[in-house]
Amino acid sequence: MSGTPELDQVADARRRLAAHAQFPVTFWVLYGVALVLLAGVPIWMTWLSPADGPYVSWVIAALGIASAAYSWNRRRRSGVYLVKRISAYPSARLIWLAGIAVTLVGFFGIYALVDHGQRGIAFLVLPAVALAVFVTQVKTRSAMCRDIEAGQVRP
Repeated sequence: MSGTPELDQVADARRRLAAHAQFPVTFWVLYGVALVLLAGVPIWMTWLSPADGPYVSWVIAALGIASAAYSWNRRRRSGVYLVKRISAYPSARLIWLAGIAVTLVGFFGIYALVDHGQRGIAFLVLPAVALAVFVTQVKTRSAMCRDIEAGQVRP
C-alpha cells in the first residue's frame, strides 16, 4: 500500500493521461504552416495553370495521410488510446464547432475575395483566418485535457 491517498493517485493518473492529448511544439509549427497553405488554396490556384490543379489535390491528400499516420504512430508508440469522438469531451465540443465555423467562413470568404479579383485583400485575410483556426484547435486540445483531468470524458 502506498502512502499516497487513492484520490491523489487517480488525479495523478488523469494528469498523465491528459498529457497525451497535447501535441508537441513541432506538430503545432507544422500544423500552422499547413493551415496557411490550405487556407490559401483559392489564392494559389489563381497562379497555377489548369494542368497544375491535380498536383494541389495530391498535396492535400498527402497532408491528410501524413496527419493520420502521425496520429496512428503516436497512439501506437505511447499505448494510450484516447476517445476520438469530440462528443466525448463536453467542454471541447462548442470550441470545436466554433473552429469548424471559422474554418468554413474563412475559406469561403477567401474564395469569394479571390473570385471577385481581390487577391490583395485575400492575402491580408489569410493570416487572420489561419490564426483563428489555429487558436480554436489549441483551445479544443486544452479543453480536452481539462476534461480528461476532471474525469468528464464520456465513452
